[in-house]
Amino acid sequence: MSKIKIAVLTGIVALVSLIWTFASGVGAGRPADSAAASATTAHAQTGTQAPLFHPHQVTLWTPRTEPFPPLRAPLLPTIQLSTTAWTALGPAPLNSADPNGNVSGRIAAIAAHPTDANTIYVAPAGGGVWKTTNGGTNWTALTDIESTLSMGAMAIARSNPLVIYAGTGEANNSGDSNFGRGILVSTDAGATFMLNTGPGGVFNTDRMTCSRIAVDPTDANIAYAAMANFGTNGVFTSGITGTYKTTDGGSTWTNVTMANGKDSSFPWSDVVVDPNTPSTVYVAVGYLFGTANNGVYKSTDSGATWTLLNGPNAPVGASFGRISVAISKANDANVLYIAAEDNTTTGELARFVRSDDAGTTFTNLTAGTPNYMSFQGWYDTTLLVDPTNSAIVYAAGAADANSMLRSTNGGANWTDISHTGVPVQPHVDHHGIDFDTNGKLLDGDDGGIYRLDDPTVPSWTDLNGDQNTIQFQGIGLHPTNANIVIGGSQDNGTELYMGAPLWTETDGGDGGLATFSPTNGNRAYHQIPVLSFGPNFFRRSDNGGVTWVTKTSSIAVDENVQNFYAPFAVDPGNGDRVLYGTNRVWETTTAGDSWTPISPVLNTGGNFVDTVAIAASDANTIYVGTGGTFADSSQIFVTTNHGAIWTEHDLPVGSARVNEIQVDPSNALIAYAVVNQFSTAGHVFRTTNGGAMWTNISGTLPNLPVWSIQIDNSTSPSTLYVGADNGVYISTDLGVSWSRLGTELPNAQVFQVALNGSLHILGAATHGRGAWEIQTAGPTATPTATPTASPTATPTVTPTPTVRPTPTPRPRPTPRPRP
Repeated sequence: MSKIKIAVLTGIVALVSLIWTFASGVGAGRPADSAAASATTAHAQTGTQAPLFHPHQVTLWTPRTEPFPPLRAPLLPTIQLSTTAWTALGPAPLNSADPNGNVSGRIAAIAAHPTDANTIYVAPAGGGVWKTTNGGTNWTALTDIESTLSMGAMAIARSNPLVIYAGTGEANNSGDSNFGRGILVSTDAGATFMLNTGPGGVFNTDRMTCSRIAVDPTDANIAYAAMANFGTNGVFTSGITGTYKTTDGGSTWTNVTMANGKDSSFPWSDVVVDPNTPSTVYVAVGYLFGTANNGVYKSTDSGATWTLLNGPNAPVGASFGRISVAISKANDANVLYIAAEDNTTTGELARFVRSDDAGTTFTNLTAGTPNYMSFQGWYDTTLLVDPTNSAIVYAAGAADANSMLRSTNGGANWTDISHTGVPVQPHVDHHGIDFDTNGKLLDGDDGGIYRLDDPTVPSWTDLNGDQNTIQFQGIGLHPTNANIVIGGSQDNGTELYMGAPLWTETDGGDGGLATFSPTNGNRAYHQIPVLSFGPNFFRRSDNGGVTWVTKTSSIAVDENVQNFYAPFAVDPGNGDRVLYGTNRVWETTTAGDSWTPISPVLNTGGNFVDTVAIAASDANTIYVGTGGTFADSSQIFVTTNHGAIWTEHDLPVGSARVNEIQVDPSNALIAYAVVNQFSTAGHVFRTTNGGAMWTNISGTLPNLPVWSIQIDNSTSPSTLYVGADNGVYISTDLGVSWSRLGTELPNAQVFQVALNGSLHILGAATHGRGAWEIQTAGPTATPTATPTASPTATPTVTPTPTVRPTPTPRPRPTPRPRP
């Protein structure tokens, strides 16, 4: 074993011991909502759900060495914002400034039209269903008004291409693989959709995810859905998972595997229908941490009965994790391929087999198959057989060399078709896959959709067009120029908006929080995960976000004791003062040049800081929320003397995890905290005495996770804005009542709201539908200054970080029986 692998595995064990959280009582008791939902979220929103640990997917960062062209933003606003309707800023798409070309957000599934190569449907993980009719030049969002835009699977009926099935809830097992509400069906090529929530509403009430959908090739009314229960903020309970079947076009669904006594507690990861004999169906139980029932099951009677394929070499049992299945569409129905990761011990490929007799026997091809999964087989894995030749098979997984493979001899030998130095390269981390009617492979990954035009070169075409599906973690509004916005996004780095829908990525990897100095618009800061950037996890720009320099110095000692996306806050009155949260609070007053800890480890369990808030009216008052990303509750600490003394002031007993705290700009004793989990105890809290007592002011908010809050003190009383799981809500009476703010904003998760009070602009960072803005009051002021980049600015190069794959949990949660 290499030194790198030894170091990796040692790090995995150490990290798991720090961040594993699994709360008891999962799945027990799902009380009804205490607040009315809006019309677009009228579906049931039940339950208080303890969080589960989900691994974080990682894209490693390589410093940029090429100079950027000049990036300049106009002084005058290029977009006239409305006070009643949201305006999309993009990215539509994002210029990655590398061979990935223009990128969009993560694609969970692809469904290509069976006779028209120009018509393709995609399901971005957080962006709903999209369609192109001109081969990817232009895309249309089809499901913005549905109750969720979190997507997991999609399929088109080959016998009637007007029929589209789309499963909500992403089953890719990551920290941002969000829960679902059911299965959407369209019978008019996507013009309209109907959501079915499953038998007894189980897809919705237990917030299930959908791994894959397979449609009978001869009957559009018959389809199968592999359903899982491991979505973020879902309900991990037993008696609900399995392969569900519809025979009436999605109007009703039946759990046909549970009816035959098969597993109903753990995620089902795949389903395929034999295109030559539609009564033959293959499905997989593929729980990422392993379970005794993991394996592939076969039915030859349209799902009435199922048999485990357990011949020699077949992946069966708890030593395997996520499992994928592929069957030949050629006139050779006996050829079947199965790929399995290990049980997330390493996340690597554990078994690759081929059957030439429909699953009776298997040839073990693992030794000759490169580990295309890298360390993330639980997250990114695709498998598909050429529609005209059962010996041609494609497998794709994580990143770098051998992450996309092609075999022309049934898996005996493989050719790397990924990242080979060609002009256009597909983005890393592969999830969705299909062939268009011309037999060309379509790849859906963390950067959108690409087409393989010639596998022998290989030659790829970027099909992202004008998709607006970037998954933002956060955005920052420029203090004086309405045309400039900075953002950090999942797997697509840190990027700049300069007044046009095409944004530019200026730093790579996974982008976390990003913001400008409120007192110097040329200065910006951004955080990035340690697992992507190593010790370069906090960086500063002095030319408006164009180029970046690492500013971690003494804070680097806490490299491995912070959240994947660690929080930081910039002092509203001093843009050189920044507070950064690890398992304690660090302060810089020199814009990151030097750091000093101003707190001990605050959380009694040693867990990490989740949010930091600075009082604008009193620089000595700081609020901190702790518990870690996967906590089910938080400890809140407050100091009024610049960290000399910290006092614990928690939310009321029974409250869930605090994701963000903001302090009233004019009164340090008034602060607000928001909760990003389902909870009947409330989602928005207010204190008027420095945290000594918190009051639930959720009022008429629906029972949905809330991610962010902003306070506008230009009104009396203050106006509150929150970013929730389906949009932005406003309260003008301090939380007594809430209403959805503005029109046109899709029902996407809003991970952060950002307010520029002087320009009267509110920004919304959605996790799957890009960035949006709305004007809060009066015309936008004329900007007084704008940062301009030097035409010859060259990024400062820092060492490429040591490879750090995703931390892998070892404890394995067991779903509790339903009451």
